[in-house]
Amino acid sequence: MEKYEILKDQYPEYINSDQLAKICKIGKRSAFYLIKNGIIRSINIGKKRLRYIIAIDDVITYLRSREKCGTMIPPGAIGNSNKQNTQVEITRKSFYQMIKLGHESEIIEYFNFIYADYNEILKISEVSEMIGLHECTIRRHVRNGFIKYLAGSSRSTKYLIPKQYLIEFMITPRFIEAKTNSESLKKILGGFEIWKTAVREVSSNGDNNKI
Repeated sequence: MEKYEILKDQYPEYINSDQLAKICKIGKRSAFYLIKNGIIRSINIGKKRLRYIIAIDDVITYLRSREKCGTMIPPGAIGNSNKQNTQVEITRKSFYQMIKLGHESEIIEYFNFIYADYNEILKISEVSEMIGLHECTIRRHVRNGFIKYLAGSSRSTKYLIPKQYLIEFMITPRFIEAKTNSESLKKILGGFEIWKTAVREVSSNGDNNKI
Protein backbone atom coordinates (compact mmCIF):
# COMPACT_ATOMS: atom_id res chain seq x y z
CA MET A 1 0.00 0.00 0.00
CA GLU A 2 2.98 2.27 0.51
CA LYS A 3 3.50 2.56 -3.24
CA TYR A 4 0.14 4.32 -3.59
CA GLU A 5 0.43 6.59 -0.57
CA ILE A 6 3.32 8.39 -2.27
CA LEU A 7 0.79 9.75 -4.79
CA LYS A 8 -0.42 12.12 -2.07
CA ASP A 9 2.99 13.82 -2.18
CA GLN A 10 3.07 13.93 -5.99
CA TYR A 11 -0.44 15.26 -6.63
CA PRO A 12 -2.88 17.73 -5.02
CA GLU A 13 -5.87 16.62 -2.96
CA TYR A 14 -8.10 16.78 -6.05
CA ILE A 15 -7.04 15.96 -9.61
CA ASN A 16 -8.63 16.13 -13.07
CA SER A 17 -9.50 13.32 -15.47
CA ASP A 18 -6.26 13.73 -17.46
CA GLN A 19 -4.21 13.25 -14.31
CA LEU A 20 -6.39 10.25 -13.41
CA ALA A 21 -5.58 8.64 -16.76
CA LYS A 22 -1.87 9.28 -16.21
CA ILE A 23 -1.82 7.84 -12.68
CA CYS A 24 -3.80 4.73 -13.67
CA LYS A 25 -1.84 4.37 -16.93
CA ILE A 26 -5.00 4.19 -19.01
CA GLY A 27 -6.50 6.14 -21.90
CA LYS A 28 -8.70 9.20 -21.46
CA ARG A 29 -11.78 7.26 -22.58
CA SER A 30 -11.11 4.59 -19.98
CA ALA A 31 -10.70 7.25 -17.31
CA PHE A 32 -13.99 8.85 -18.32
CA TYR A 33 -15.68 5.43 -18.23
CA LEU A 34 -14.54 4.90 -14.63
CA ILE A 35 -15.90 8.32 -13.69
CA LYS A 36 -19.16 8.10 -15.65
CA ASN A 37 -20.07 4.69 -14.21
CA GLY A 38 -19.29 5.66 -10.63
CA ILE A 39 -16.42 3.18 -10.30
CA ILE A 40 -14.25 6.08 -9.17
CA ARG A 41 -16.15 8.76 -7.29
CA SER A 42 -15.95 12.27 -8.70
CA ILE A 43 -17.37 15.75 -8.23
CA ASN A 44 -19.06 17.39 -11.21
CA ILE A 45 -18.13 21.07 -11.00
CA GLY A 46 -19.82 21.87 -14.32
CA LYS A 47 -17.00 23.74 -16.01
CA LYS A 48 -16.65 23.32 -19.76
CA ARG A 49 -12.96 22.41 -19.76
CA LEU A 50 -12.80 20.93 -16.27
CA ARG A 51 -16.01 19.04 -15.64
CA TYR A 52 -14.90 16.48 -13.06
CA ILE A 53 -12.46 16.53 -10.17
CA ILE A 54 -11.44 13.39 -8.29
CA ALA A 55 -10.05 13.04 -4.77
CA ILE A 56 -6.61 11.44 -4.79
CA ASP A 57 -7.79 9.20 -1.92
CA ASP A 58 -10.50 7.77 -4.19
CA VAL A 59 -7.91 7.12 -6.90
CA ILE A 60 -5.80 5.19 -4.41
CA THR A 61 -8.87 3.19 -3.34
CA TYR A 62 -9.50 2.27 -6.98
CA LEU A 63 -5.87 1.25 -7.58
CA ARG A 64 -5.96 -1.05 -4.57
CA SER A 65 -9.25 -2.56 -5.74
CA ARG A 66 -7.87 -3.00 -9.25
CA GLU A 67 -5.09 -5.18 -7.87
CA LYS A 68 -7.73 -7.55 -6.48
CA CYS A 69 -10.50 -7.38 -9.08
CA GLY A 70 -8.79 -6.23 -12.27
CA THR A 71 -9.50 -3.20 -14.42
CA MET A 72 -13.31 -3.15 -13.80
CA ILE A 73 -13.75 -2.05 -17.42
CA PRO A 74 -15.40 -4.90 -19.36
CA PRO A 75 -14.06 -5.84 -22.83
CA GLY A 76 -15.62 -3.73 -25.58
CA ALA A 77 -16.95 -1.11 -23.18
CA ILE A 78 -14.63 1.56 -24.57
CA GLY A 79 -15.74 1.91 -28.18
CA ASN A 80 -17.32 4.22 -30.70
CA SER A 81 -20.61 2.37 -31.17
CA ASN A 82 -23.44 4.67 -30.14
CA LYS A 83 -25.84 1.80 -30.82
CA GLN A 84 -24.10 -0.38 -28.25
CA ASN A 85 -24.12 2.39 -25.63
CA THR A 86 -27.83 3.02 -26.24
CA GLN A 87 -28.58 -0.65 -25.66
CA VAL A 88 -26.75 -0.58 -22.33
CA GLU A 89 -28.82 2.41 -21.20
CA ILE A 90 -32.06 0.66 -22.18
CA THR A 91 -31.36 -2.61 -20.39
CA ARG A 92 -30.11 -1.14 -17.11
CA LYS A 93 -33.38 -0.12 -15.49
CA SER A 94 -33.33 -1.65 -12.03
CA PHE A 95 -31.47 -4.04 -9.75
CA TYR A 96 -34.34 -6.50 -10.23
CA GLN A 97 -33.05 -7.28 -13.74
CA MET A 98 -29.50 -7.83 -12.53
CA ILE A 99 -29.79 -10.19 -9.56
CA LYS A 100 -31.32 -13.62 -9.08
CA LEU A 101 -34.01 -14.29 -6.50
CA GLY A 102 -32.35 -15.04 -3.18
CA HIS A 103 -29.13 -13.21 -4.12
CA GLU A 104 -30.10 -9.82 -2.67
CA SER A 105 -27.01 -9.99 -0.44
CA GLU A 106 -24.92 -9.15 -3.53
CA ILE A 107 -26.28 -5.61 -3.33
CA ILE A 108 -25.07 -5.31 0.26
CA GLU A 109 -21.63 -6.66 -0.63
CA TYR A 110 -21.34 -4.19 -3.51
CA PHE A 111 -22.32 -1.14 -1.47
CA ASN A 112 -20.07 -2.14 1.42
CA PHE A 113 -17.21 -2.47 -1.09
CA ILE A 114 -17.80 0.82 -2.92
CA TYR A 115 -18.83 3.01 0.01
CA ALA A 116 -16.76 1.59 2.85
CA ASP A 117 -15.37 5.03 3.69
CA TYR A 118 -18.77 6.70 4.20
CA ASN A 119 -19.84 7.65 7.71
CA GLU A 120 -22.02 5.25 9.68
CA ILE A 121 -24.68 7.96 10.01
CA LEU A 122 -25.73 9.47 6.67
CA LYS A 123 -27.44 12.64 5.54
CA ILE A 124 -30.17 12.57 2.89
CA SER A 125 -27.75 14.03 0.31
CA GLU A 126 -25.24 11.24 1.00
CA VAL A 127 -27.91 8.55 0.70
CA SER A 128 -28.99 10.05 -2.63
CA GLU A 129 -25.42 9.93 -3.91
CA MET A 130 -24.99 6.33 -2.76
CA ILE A 131 -28.18 4.75 -4.12
CA GLY A 132 -29.02 7.01 -7.06
CA LEU A 133 -32.51 8.08 -6.00
CA HIS A 134 -33.51 11.74 -5.83
CA GLU A 135 -33.43 13.40 -2.41
CA CYS A 136 -37.18 14.09 -2.63
CA THR A 137 -37.81 10.38 -3.24
CA ILE A 138 -35.68 9.43 -0.24
CA ARG A 139 -37.47 11.91 2.02
CA ARG A 140 -40.81 10.49 0.87
CA HIS A 141 -39.63 6.96 1.69
CA VAL A 142 -38.51 8.17 5.12
CA ARG A 143 -41.82 9.91 5.85
CA ASN A 144 -43.74 6.81 4.71
CA GLY A 145 -41.69 4.59 7.00
CA PHE A 146 -39.89 2.64 4.26
CA ILE A 147 -36.48 3.90 5.45
CA LYS A 148 -35.90 4.09 9.20
CA TYR A 149 -34.05 7.13 10.49
CA LEU A 150 -32.80 9.08 13.50
CA ALA A 151 -34.06 12.58 14.19
CA GLY A 152 -31.44 15.27 13.59
CA SER A 153 -30.97 18.49 15.51
CA SER A 154 -31.50 20.98 12.67
CA ARG A 155 -33.53 21.48 9.50
CA SER A 156 -30.62 20.49 7.26
CA THR A 157 -30.13 17.26 9.23
CA LYS A 158 -33.77 16.53 10.03
CA TYR A 159 -33.36 12.94 8.86
CA LEU A 160 -30.21 11.00 9.69
CA ILE A 161 -30.02 7.47 8.32
CA PRO A 162 -27.65 4.87 9.81
CA LYS A 163 -25.95 2.67 7.21
CA GLN A 164 -27.63 -0.40 8.68
CA TYR A 165 -31.08 1.08 8.10
CA LEU A 166 -30.12 1.99 4.54
CA ILE A 167 -28.93 -1.57 3.88
CA GLU A 168 -32.22 -2.94 5.22
CA PHE A 169 -34.06 -0.75 2.71
CA MET A 170 -31.78 -1.70 -0.20
CA ILE A 171 -32.76 -5.36 -0.08
CA THR A 172 -36.50 -4.63 -0.16
CA PRO A 173 -38.52 -4.94 -3.39
CA ARG A 174 -39.27 -1.21 -3.22
CA PHE A 175 -35.61 -0.42 -3.91
CA ILE A 176 -34.61 -3.45 -5.97
CA GLU A 177 -37.52 -2.96 -8.37
CA ALA A 178 -37.22 0.84 -8.51
CA LYS A 179 -37.06 2.17 -12.07
CA THR A 180 -35.97 5.71 -12.75
CA ASN A 181 -34.36 7.89 -15.41
CA SER A 182 -31.79 9.03 -12.84
CA GLU A 183 -28.32 9.18 -14.37
CA SER A 184 -26.91 8.48 -10.92
CA LEU A 185 -28.79 5.18 -10.68
CA LYS A 186 -27.64 4.21 -14.17
CA LYS A 187 -24.04 4.75 -13.08
CA ILE A 188 -24.59 2.67 -9.95
CA LEU A 189 -26.19 -0.14 -11.95
CA GLY A 190 -23.28 -0.05 -14.37
CA GLY A 191 -20.78 -0.21 -11.53
CA PHE A 192 -22.71 -3.08 -9.93
CA GLU A 193 -22.60 -5.12 -13.13
CA ILE A 194 -18.86 -4.54 -13.53
CA TRP A 195 -18.27 -5.48 -9.88
CA LYS A 196 -20.25 -8.71 -10.28
CA THR A 197 -18.22 -9.63 -13.36
CA ALA A 198 -14.94 -8.91 -11.54
CA VAL A 199 -15.98 -10.95 -8.49
CA ARG A 200 -16.95 -13.92 -10.67
CA GLU A 201 -13.59 -13.76 -12.48
CA VAL A 202 -11.66 -13.63 -9.20
CA SER A 203 -13.70 -16.53 -7.83
CA SER A 204 -13.17 -18.54 -11.01
CA ASN A 205 -9.41 -17.92 -10.96
CA GLY A 206 -9.29 -18.98 -7.33
CA ASP A 207 -11.05 -22.25 -8.09
CA ASN A 208 -8.69 -22.91 -11.01
CA ASN A 209 -5.66 -22.29 -8.81
CA LYS A 210 -6.97 -24.83 -6.30
CA ILE A 211 -7.24 -27.35 -9.07
